[in-house]
Order: sequence, then C-alpha cells, then structure tokens
Amino acid sequence: MPLVFSLIIGAPFLVGGLVLLVAPRSARGAGLLALLAPAAVSGLGFVLWRQVADGPPLLVPVEWLPALGINLSLAADRLSAFFVLLVGLIGIGIVQYARHYLGPRASGGWWALLLGFMGSMLGIVLCDSVLLLFVFWELTTIFSSLLIGWSFDEGKARHGAIQAFLVTSGGALFMLAGLVLMAGLAGSFELSAWSARAERLAADPRHALPLVLILVGAFTKSAQFPFHFWLPGAMAAETPVSAYLHSATMVKAGIYLALRLFPLFAASPLWAPLLAGVGMATFVIAGWSALRSHDLKEVLAYSTSAYLGLLIASLGYAAGGELEGELLNITNHAVYKSSLFLLVGWIEKRTGTRDLRTLEPERWLLRFPFAAALVAVGIFAMAGMPLLLGFVSKELFFETVSQAATSSLSPGMVLAVVGSALAFAYSLKVFIDIFFGDEQPPTDRGQPRHEVSGWLLAVPALLLVVQLAGGVAPWAIGRALEPEHDWALWPALWHEAGALLAMSLATFAAGGVLFVFRRRIYRVARLPGAGHLFDGLAHATLRGAGRLGDALQAGGHPRYLAVVLFFAVGAMAAALFWNGGLPAVGEAGWGPEAQLGWLPLVFVGGSAIGAVALRGRIPKAVMIAISGYGVAVYYVVYRAPDVALTQVLVETISLVLLVLIFGGMPPLTKDRRGRGQKAWHLAVSGLGGAAMAVFAWSAGLHEAPGRAGEEQLALGLPQAGGKNVVNDILVDFRGGDTLGEITVLAIAALGVIALVTAGLYRGREAVH
Repeated sequence: MPLVFSLIIGAPFLVGGLVLLVAPRSARGAGLLALLAPAAVSGLGFVLWRQVADGPPLLVPVEWLPALGINLSLAADRLSAFFVLLVGLIGIGIVQYARHYLGPRASGGWWALLLGFMGSMLGIVLCDSVLLLFVFWELTTIFSSLLIGWSFDEGKARHGAIQAFLVTSGGALFMLAGLVLMAGLAGSFELSAWSARAERLAADPRHALPLVLILVGAFTKSAQFPFHFWLPGAMAAETPVSAYLHSATMVKAGIYLALRLFPLFAASPLWAPLLAGVGMATFVIAGWSALRSHDLKEVLAYSTSAYLGLLIASLGYAAGGELEGELLNITNHAVYKSSLFLLVGWIEKRTGTRDLRTLEPERWLLRFPFAAALVAVGIFAMAGMPLLLGFVSKELFFETVSQAATSSLSPGMVLAVVGSALAFAYSLKVFIDIFFGDEQPPTDRGQPRHEVSGWLLAVPALLLVVQLAGGVAPWAIGRALEPEHDWALWPALWHEAGALLAMSLATFAAGGVLFVFRRRIYRVARLPGAGHLFDGLAHATLRGAGRLGDALQAGGHPRYLAVVLFFAVGAMAAALFWNGGLPAVGEAGWGPEAQLGWLPLVFVGGSAIGAVALRGRIPKAVMIAISGYGVAVYYVVYRAPDVALTQVLVETISLVLLVLIFGGMPPLTKDRRGRGQKAWHLAVSGLGGAAMAVFAWSAGLHEAPGRAGEEQLALGLPQAGGKNVVNDILVDFRGGDTLGEITVLAIAALGVIALVTAGLYRGREAVH
C-alpha cells in the first residue's frame, strides 16, 4: 500500500512535469497526457476505497526526525479514499473539458499548475502528519493563486489571486500555530495519535486556543464568514479552474479538516456554537450576496460559500449526536457546482456574456433547449428541488438542525429556512433570467455552434447523471458512501408530514417571494463588508510601505548605513536589558592576558582614526588593514591561532585587491558635506561604535554557565577522528554549512570571471 499512496500523490506532479516537456511540441498531446493524471488517481482511488471501506485505516509511517518525534506519515480511511475519488473523478471531467474549452491557450505551464493543484489536494487528504498536511495546504494556496492570476495582464485576475493568497495563507499561519500547540498537548504530530487520545484532548481545557486557531485556517480555506469575500474574486480564473476549485478541491480542504476533527472535538463546548454560528452566518450572508449579484460566476461563487456554510453548520449541529450524510452532501455539491460552472463556460462562449442584466431580456430557451435542460437539472439541484440529489441533501440538513433544536421554532431552524429560501430564489433568478426573456437573442454575439466543442455540454451532462440517480434512489448512493447508516426509509420526494415538510414548504414559498421582489432587493444599498475592509487594509499597507521605503531607502549609502546601525543598536540594547542590563564590573574577568590587550588597542584605535582623517583611498585602505591586523593580535592573545591566520590572510588579500582597484580610480574629490550632515554622521557612527563596545564589554563580563564548545571538544576525537576541534566542526559537525559557503564562493568567482571576460571582450570589440 505505500506504493499506492506514493502513486496517488505523485502521479499529478509527475504528469505535470512531463506535460511541460510535451506542450511546446504538441498542445493536443499535452492535454491527452494531462488526462492521464486524474484517470490514474481515480483507478488507484478505487483500489484504496476497497481496502478501507469496511476495514481499519491504513497507516504508512515515514520517519523524518525520529529523535524529535516528527515524521511524515501517511494514512487513509474511508474519508480519505472518498476525497481521493472525488478529486480524481471530477478531475477527469475538468481536464477533458479544459482541453476543448481552452484549446491551444492551455500551455504546459497551465497544465502543470492544474495538476500540481490536484496533487496538493490529494496530499492533504492522505496525510497523517499535521506538518506534512500544512505543507500541502500551503501548496494548494500557491497553485490556486497562480491559476487565478494566470491572465496576469488583467487587473481582476491579479487582484483575485493576491486576495486569495493573502487570506488563505494568513489563515494557514493561524492553523500552523494551532497544529503545533495541539501537537504539544497530544504529544504527537500525527492525527492518528490525536484520535487515540481524543477523550483526553477534549477534556483538557487548554485545547480551546489551538482548536480555534486550527478552525480559523479551515474557515479561511472554505470561505466562511467573515473570510467569504475572497471566493468571488477567484472567478477571474479560467472556467475549468473555477469549477475544480469550487467543487472538489481548495474550498473542500477546510471541510475535510473539520470532518477530520469532528470525532476528536465534537464534545468540546466550543465546537457546536462556533461551527453552527459561523456556518449559519455564511449560509445566509453569502446567499444574500448571491441573490444581489449579476455575474453568473459570481452568483455561483457566493452560492459555493453559502453551501460550504451549510456543511460547516451541519458539523456544528451534529455535535450532540451522530454525523449522517455529510459525504452525500459533499457529493451533491461537487456534482452540481462543477456542472454549473462548466455550463456557464459554455453559455459565455455561445452568448458572448455571462452578465444576467444582458441575458435577462433575451429568450435563449428555444435556441439552446438541451443546454437549458442541463442547466435546469443543476439549478434545481442547487435550489433543493425534489427528485434530485440536492433535495435529499437539503432534507438531511433540515433533519440535522431540527434534531439539535430545543424547540419547534429554534433560531437554527429559522436560519436554515432563510438560507435555503435565498438559495431557491437565486437559483430561479439564474435559470429564468438566462432562458425566459421576451426578446429574440442576437445572432452576432458569441461563437457559432461549430466553433464550440460538444464536450462542453457532454462533460456536465455526465456529471449531472449522478444528480438524477441520487434523486430517484438516494439510498443507493447513501449506502455506498456511508453503509453504517440506515438509508432504507429515505424517500425521493417527501418525508412524513412534520417539521421537515413544513421547513421545505416554507423554503419554497419564501424563496418564491424573494425571487418576485428581487429587483427591489437590488436597490438596497450595499453595506461595507469584510472585502472592503481587506482592500482598505491592503491599500493602507502598501501606502505605509511606500512611505517607509521612501524614508529608509532614499538618500544614498549613508542613510542605509544609519538605518542598519540603528536597528543593530536597538537589537543589542533589547538583548542587554532583556537579560537584566549590564553586569557589574568585576563580576567576571577577561582572562589572565587581558593586560596585553592595550597594545593592539592602540593600533586598532589609531588606524580607525587614521582611516577617517587621511584623504586618499589607498591610505584609508592601509589604515583599515592595520586595524584588522590589530584584531588578529587579539585572536593570538586569546589562543585562537587558526582564526588569527584567517584574519591575516583576509586582510592581506583585501588590501592587495583594494590597492589594485584604487590605483586605477581617480582621486577622491573634496568632501562636500555640510557641518550639520558631518555632525549627524559622526553621531550615528559614535553611537554604533559605543553600542558595540558596550555589548562586547558586557559579553566579556558575562559569566557563562559552561565553556563554549565543551561538547564539541568531547566529541571531536571519537566521532570526527581529529584533534583540531575547529577543523572537526567545519568539516564534520557543520560540513553542510561549509559546503554551502564554498559553493557561494565558487559561484561568486565564476561571476567575477564572467564579468572580467565580458569586459575584455568588449575591449577587443572596441579596438576592432
């Protein structure tokens, strides 16, 4: 099974790399090759499902830092296998659609990003290590932002990509803090260990903060209030990306994480109010925004956020009982939402627009009857109409809320009806405004039929078969996904007369009223929301950064040095005062040879003054070198001959190079600084020098708890086989750092050779 895990996660990345090689030679071949990734994932997903559907979870331990208890383990259970199948099967439709929707516009880079996005989502659902989960979590953010902003020459695409990246990555930082804190409480960075200690974690009052932090990451990823504003901005992506992001990936990551945490923390007093409150707020607020929107993709984006709120709220209301039907709800949303986004792509190509204000007066029903039938299935599923899987999903939600209600008319039941009524209203609005206008649609707008591939309707049609089958026989899908629940009594039309029937009838009635009066709703002024606040903060941050940059980075080299020195002085002062201030003189000594330090001090101090007082470049360089030689004397006094030798070599080489360079430069001009500027520079330099002197003096007086390097001294001979511990450290204990330094120096040397060679070549060209 470890091979299956590796292939599922690695197949999209591997195929993405191959596509980059094939695309420059054949765009069609690249698309066909890209189709291989979701097909392989789906096939392997069925293998994984058979292994875990009726058996225990599979664990694949992968050691990384075992001494610290940190591994990169993988795991799979029915929930993981379900998401693998969801990502793979929906991915097949998305890739096939994209091949014909984008055509030659689908470059190798675009395919690689899409497949990397797929692989990152698969990594999330197959991780047992929470640290590895975070890595894949951030990869979905990066890949999705690049896909959203693929048309980087468009302002909306850039804005949507930046907004999605900042919101979701910012939430991920909160999540990372929560994961680390929770791992500290559980004593492990693995979800399987958390599950084994679930009762103890839920009973520990310290779990509240990390749980909230983790859920903030889930809420930002799944566009929950007040972070829901980023999802409509993501509609700037190409239609296949929008369909994939809104249905089976990205936004479902937060739902997956909440589902994974449900068995662990459903008993927590924070769980039910937090998830039910945030979910219901999102369900209603995003539904209201969808009803007021006119761009088809924007309506669907807000409706995605609203349905995700429904899923989150279901997890909150189910806290007191058993979670039922959540996988069926996710399947319902993935199928109808991906289909609707793909159909919107077809509508935009054929009609030339996706603006409902343009489409509303036009009657497209007679021209596109088959497309209208497909849109009707997807729209009615979104509205929760009978004989569709969407109706069963809505009834499951109503049942979950009503079972958690303490009265026959609880706030949760009311909000469930209000949110569902809004969904019914904006669903009617989309369908009727597209197909039932009074005017004949124009013939000079949009692409002719022969230019639009039939796959743009065939793919959503195949996906919507699941909606029809699930609506007629919901128990079949329910038993396949969650066989432990009793689905035998689930009807395709209605439950028994009671609260659920009343809630459904109220939903349809209230939704019809909202649809009728939708134009009055359009006239209601929009209130500033979280999106406006985010944009304001972003603009203020950019303006502040610009002003700060103008203040700190404009003014030449002296100002740069002054900024560096001020920050260095501040850091040293903070370190000193944080540790109780300066130690008293005499608490510790500099060593038996301290009196010998006065002689090199004369050389160091005198040469430093000479470097300032002398006029020519070469005399200044000589004075700086003498100061360096004086420092080398200190190394000898304090028994560091190898460091002293290094210092002498560096100073000598530097002096030779500087003399060679300065010899070919014109003499220095007269210092044109005014007295005030000279005084300012003197003050800054004096402050930096005094602070460094005080810091060095404090370090010398500080009595360390033990000799520095005692462990290296003890390990040098037995482990490294050398008596020179400095060499042991450089070559063995931190050999990787030394190799990195050598590599940097080699690259710098190559750069110097290239520059010199280029200069000589230009000189020969000029002569000829």
